[in-house]
Amino acid sequence: MLLMINYVNASLCYFHKPKCFACIRMKLRVVLLQLLSCLLLTDGQTEMQDFVSNGKNNQPNIWTEVRDIRDMVVELKVKLDMTMKENAKMAEQMQELQKENAGIIGQIKIIENQLEGIKRENEEQPKVAFSADLGIRGDLGPQSTEVTLAFNNIFTNIGNNYNPATGLFIASVKGVYYFRFTACGQTIRQSLGASLHKNGQKIVSVGQWRDHNQHRYASNGAVLQLEVGDVVCVKLLPGYTIYDSPDNLSTFSGFLIYSLK
Repeated sequence: MLLMINYVNASLCYFHKPKCFACIRMKLRVVLLQLLSCLLLTDGQTEMQDFVSNGKNNQPNIWTEVRDIRDMVVELKVKLDMTMKENAKMAEQMQELQKENAGIIGQIKIIENQLEGIKRENEEQPKVAFSADLGIRGDLGPQSTEVTLAFNNIFTNIGNNYNPATGLFIASVKGVYYFRFTACGQTIRQSLGASLHKNGQKIVSVGQWRDHNQHRYASNGAVLQLEVGDVVCVKLLPGYTIYDSPDNLSTFSGFLIYSLK
């Protein structure tokens, strides 16, 4: 019996669930009280025998209580084992989530570094862009020879590569550029015509014959690879006219798409 009580006490020290502990403690008290009752009956062999004889019906109850306590301890141990397994599984899942989170953080850092690199490249990229209007009021032409058009009404001239006095764009950065021009015609008896030139070579042209009504427009453009010092301009074709007004109808624009090494 003493060994059983010690086993129960050891089990109580191992499990720490408040409700179950209270139940086991209450049952243990009952068992101990019954055992003490047996020990306190010391008035004689007859009284002890009478107690034993009269307590035969109670003795099985003591062992029943002990078995109940044992069963509760076993049940608590099973529940504890299940809880520990669940906790271990949750710990594994947490580790997996931490690994996934670390991978995502690593990818984010890579993207951030790439964005920083693009930002630095963009900051280091030369900025070249211009846009200008012809700036005249009325018709220009016709002329017997080609005339370089000086678009002197500047809208934008980032990098100052365009000279409004001469109408020449001189590249200061080796790279790929985009140029576009628009020509307006108004006189019915005259034809509209202009062309884009690179280093004196005609690249693209626009034109419209005399048969037209009031204002008419023609536009063209090109992507050009330029070296430092290359010259781009718009010229009036021989025998053609171009018209402009305060509404800025005839324009010339260009910008650097990207630089080349």
